[in-house]
This record gives sequence, structure tokens and C-alpha cells, in this order.
Amino acid sequence: MFLVKKDPSANMPASVDLSTLPPLSTEAVTPDYFVRHYKEIIVMYIANGRPSPDTLRSRYSNIDQFIAWCIEKQIHPLAFREYHMRIYVTYLNGRGYKKDSVALKIVSLRSFFNAAQKMGLIDENPCRDIHMGWETRNDMSVLFYTPEQLYKIIDVWHDEPNDFLRWRNTAVVYLMAVEGLRNIEVCRMNREDIDWDVGSIYIHGKGHDRQIFPCYDTFDALKQYLAAAPAPNVDAAGTTPMFLSFSNAHQNGRLSRNGLRFIMNKALSAAGMKKDGFSCHILRHSCGTNLYAAEKDLRLVQEVLGHRDPKTTARYSHVQDRATRRATRAIIPKPSTEERAT
Repeated sequence: MFLVKKDPSANMPASVDLSTLPPLSTEAVTPDYFVRHYKEIIVMYIANGRPSPDTLRSRYSNIDQFIAWCIEKQIHPLAFREYHMRIYVTYLNGRGYKKDSVALKIVSLRSFFNAAQKMGLIDENPCRDIHMGWETRNDMSVLFYTPEQLYKIIDVWHDEPNDFLRWRNTAVVYLMAVEGLRNIEVCRMNREDIDWDVGSIYIHGKGHDRQIFPCYDTFDALKQYLAAAPAPNVDAAGTTPMFLSFSNAHQNGRLSRNGLRFIMNKALSAAGMKKDGFSCHILRHSCGTNLYAAEKDLRLVQEVLGHRDPKTTARYSHVQDRATRRATRAIIPKPSTEERAT
């Protein structure tokens, strides 16, 4: 029976260690070898061989969970057929995972089996016809906060006596809700990424990097934050994190994604705007929705949000246009011309 070493630190390194590459001979990659060393192999089949560390971390976690279940059930992962996968989905549903979580786990396993299929280890991908879909919410749940509501969120910190915390949290809201950054992009930001002369910030994005040109109000919030921030701990890579943690365990180190979520969720709750199932990612949606409402320029929204596919951006115009047009008012019941005359 195959064995899998649990190595929680085995995430994608900053640079590829050539000594960890799989053998050139495909004959040497047996089913057991594939399962033991899948992390060295599937990375070549995701995002053209350049997946982000966050993508890999998520995929590895889901695949490790699956392999552990296979070990418990004493079935080799590459012996799986669609029937087995549907049993596994039933198991996940029984564990109380949300629909979106199960869908993400299946996406991870589809990439695992895709690599095995490409290498000729299995005939077909057992996940091929398993599509969980995603949680559907009402169309208006491209949820967003109006500029007035965003001001209310920032006002939560109005009486915060610690200037560092007040301006850090305010700057984060500006970057997410006004400039449209994702929380991971905020956490990855370094002080070296800001060009104060040009007025730009280099963004380490999701899948691709880009340069943004924030408004002056955002830069003012960043300047206030930097003036109040303590000396940061420099990363191992030699970069200086922009946003710092205030927790005892990571004080003055880089603010984590979980830390940022905690800060924003706490503020949303304090402002009375936190809803179950929705995260601070709504701040990014607020940027897209409010910017389209102000400018009516979908190409501009696409550029600001860094979307590659215009279809992704189109939802902001769709929601905003429906909300403002109220097209059905043209067909409300009304009397005929003759009846109105009388």
C-alpha cells in the first residue's frame, strides 16, 4: 500500500529547486510515485506551470485530504472511477461543507487526475462529469456598499486612539473599496512597490501583476498610515511589508489575509453591515459597482479591477443598469387613452 509523507511546509518555493524535479522518463513515474510526489508533477499542469503560491496551497490541502481519505478506505487514488468520486462527494456533503467548498475541492482533484491522465496513468478523469456548481445568490448580490456606507465603515475607527491602527485600517478600505484591490493584493504590498514621484503602485496580483494609479485621497491615507506606523520587520526576501500586524505573535510583521479579514469583518459588524456568508471582498465589488455608476465606462472598470475577461466586468454594468433603468415601469397596468380622457 502506498504511503504519503505529510509535509505541511511543502509549498511552492520562491524558486524551483531542480533537484526536486520528477524523472524525465515517464516509465519511472508509477502510480505510487505519482501519489507520493504529486506536488512536483501537478504544478506543471496548472496555470501553464506558473500557479500562484495561494492556488497551490489550496490545491495541496484539498488533495492531501482526499489522499488521507483514500488511505483510510484502502483504495488507491488512481483506481478511482466516477462512482467512487460521487461517494467522496457524498462524504464531503455529509461533513457539512458548503457547496462552494465542495466545488473547490473537486476543482483541486480534477487537476490532480488531469495530470495523471496526461501522463497515461489513468484512462479518464473521474471528475470529468462532476460539476458541483456554485452557491447562487440573488443577482443584486454582486453586493456593494455605497460611498456613504463606506464612509460609515471608516467612521468606525474615528475614535481609535492608536493612529497606526486607525490609518492602517482606513488605508486598507481605500485600497479595496476605492482602488478595487483584492485582500491578497493588499497583504502582498511592499513599501518598495510605491513610486511616490509617479504616483503609482506595483500590484502583485492574482495570476498577473499590474501597475495602478490611485487617486490622491488613497495616497493621503497611505501617507498618514506610514507616518504613524512602527518600524517594520523586513521579510526573508528582503522586501518591506506595507501593512503590519498588531498581534502579539506577528507584531510589526506582514499582515496576513486572515488578519485583514478579521479587521474588516469586525468593522463591518460594528457598522451593522456584516452579513453571514459575505466577506470583505464586497469592498472590491463596491469599487466596480460605484465606479461604473459614476463613469458608465466598462473598459475603465475592467482596467481598474485588473480583469482579463470583460465578461467578468460586465456584471457590474448589468446590475447597475437594471437598478437604475427599472425597465418594467414601461409596462405597468394603466387605463386606455379613452378611459383616461373620461
